[in-house]
Amino acid sequence: MNILRKILLAPPLVNCGLGIGLIVGAYIFEVFGYYDPCPLCILQRWSFGLIALCGALLIIPGLYLAIRKALLLLAGLFSMGGGVIAGRQIYLQNLPSDQVPTCAPPMDFLMDTLPIFEVIQTILLGDGNCAEYEWRFIFNFAEWALIFFIFLLCYNLYFLFKKSTKI
Repeated sequence: MNILRKILLAPPLVNCGLGIGLIVGAYIFEVFGYYDPCPLCILQRWSFGLIALCGALLIIPGLYLAIRKALLLLAGLFSMGGGVIAGRQIYLQNLPSDQVPTCAPPMDFLMDTLPIFEVIQTILLGDGNCAEYEWRFIFNFAEWALIFFIFLLCYNLYFLFKKSTKI
């Protein structure tokens, strides 16, 4: 129990471990379960990857407290952004079938033909692919991602505002 407590009170391990673990889990479902990710799923993976990067940078010994706090803030912002993306996907999944947006062209085509900001806007609006879900264990992928994003946001904000000088 004491080891678990030490791990849970170590933001570098939690951020890096959860971020990498969730990306690996999503990749396993993609490869072995044949679940193709939609553009919003890919953005959520990027958010988890950036959170893991913040956790990996927090592992560096001898960082100034201000840098540690900035990394916790960044991890919290990436959690918030990922939560917004997951929330958008959940919204699309709960739309009536006649209101679901039409499917967009493939990501490669969008990247080749549109400027980057239009690609981002198109992805964030979502399409018919983002409204589908094939797998469910109590919640679907987007709902699980939202739960983890909310946890990571609260977790990082707790350590950001914690008065202790050791993080």
